[in-house]
Amino acid sequence: MAKKLAIDSIPNGTGLVSYGADTVNAFMDEQSMSYSLALSQLYVTFSTKSISSFEKTGLINQINPDNFNISLAGISDPTDSDSDRDGMPDGWEYCFSIYGQYLPVNDYRWSMNPINPLDVNYDPDEDGWYDRQWEDTPATQGKWENRQFTPANIEYQISNGLVPLFFSNIMEYENGTLPLDADSDDDSMVMKPVFTNGEVTDYIQDMNLSDGREVFKYGTNPLDNDTDGDMMPDFYEYYRGWNETNDNWSSYLKIQVQWEQISANNLKPVLISNNVISRPVLNWVWFTHDATDANDAGQDADNDGGWDCSGGNCIYQPYNNFQEYYGVVNASLSSPTLVRQSLLNDCSGNYVEEWWQLRESLLGTCSGSSALTSNYFRMYKINNNDQLFALIVDDNDLDYQYLDTTDDETLCSGEWADSYERFAGDQYHFPNIGLGEYVYGWWALDIDGDQIADGTDPTQWDTDGDWLNDFFEIEDDMLDGVRGNSASPIRYDDRTTT
Repeated sequence: MAKKLAIDSIPNGTGLVSYGADTVNAFMDEQSMSYSLALSQLYVTFSTKSISSFEKTGLINQINPDNFNISLAGISDPTDSDSDRDGMPDGWEYCFSIYGQYLPVNDYRWSMNPINPLDVNYDPDEDGWYDRQWEDTPATQGKWENRQFTPANIEYQISNGLVPLFFSNIMEYENGTLPLDADSDDDSMVMKPVFTNGEVTDYIQDMNLSDGREVFKYGTNPLDNDTDGDMMPDFYEYYRGWNETNDNWSSYLKIQVQWEQISANNLKPVLISNNVISRPVLNWVWFTHDATDANDAGQDADNDGGWDCSGGNCIYQPYNNFQEYYGVVNASLSSPTLVRQSLLNDCSGNYVEEWWQLRESLLGTCSGSSALTSNYFRMYKINNNDQLFALIVDDNDLDYQYLDTTDDETLCSGEWADSYERFAGDQYHFPNIGLGEYVYGWWALDIDGDQIADGTDPTQWDTDGDWLNDFFEIEDDMLDGVRGNSASPIRYDDRTTT
């Protein structure tokens, strides 16, 4: 017996490899059995599952002691849901059965074989944790259910070590993940530029959120791309928050704005000293983006919110992690709970419950060409009158009162085409996204490679570098209820802009 639907996965010249022959090869290679002993093990496995199985094989061999080997060796038991007693149902194994070279045996096998009990240890999609170092601290093992985590008993916890951890077939089955898909919830969305001599020469997918690494290393749910349900996807929180040095989701950063009180009812993110207006003093603070804890959605580590001084006393209004991802300052949309209570609709008319629904609802990316005018995180400029584009500049100015453009450094510009995948011409043209061109320096804002900014930077009080804090620019832009026709937190405006 073999899976003829997967015959195209068998290399040319190999011939049809039956499940029986595959199992015999596995016993010989992995258990050091002789051919005769491996063949007899098929009979043993079939006959010792139960009294009923023992009696059936006795009847099969009643006339001819070799009848089982002649007629049934390599056949799964149609009267038993798990022919090889490996804890994985025959149907599930058959469904995910393809032929290839798989870890850890590094030899040709059926990825799943309903009569090979050794395939529990195979990792056909190679989604384990293979680059472990002794200093790496594994995640607490346990179970996610309804976005709540229950730790497992101590005997199921993983100790520090150097041995690679395979996310084996039996682990895939027990976790409900896909054994032939390294990322069952499709949250390995981070794209990483590769630089050579300062220019991008390749753009590769970061597979750190593969199923096994989610379980073993990060403690996230491999079946949910928003493990903690805070409406910020795992890939985003991993990108923003994972601290590889400490093996946790927090970093101590010098990012917290110290506001200057200009008058009783006026505070600015600046430092005024000796008639010089410079950028604000930044304090050290713990910054956290934890894909396993929804509480960080309300944190505002960089202190880049606004002040409401209308009542006589100035009250700080946070611009928290959640708001940074969506670029909103509306109090009614300042947390996942409030959003879910708001009865917003997604593109299909359903109530917004998940991050991707809210993102498409706010950016208008479900409305076809009209998204060009509604998507306030679009990075590429489409014509000379377009104001919805990205521009990040380090102007190197030390005093707000003196504008010097001669030493400006453009870090990202939607008016230029990056050298990577540039179709034609030099960088000084609007990037043609339809032809595969990229915004110059796009990776500064775009985490997943779609040429749409993934929020403002929660570790930068002024994402675009124009001396205006992100909250202020969004609030100013929203005065007329239309996004993109005034200030933008991702488009540098020099200080002569009106």
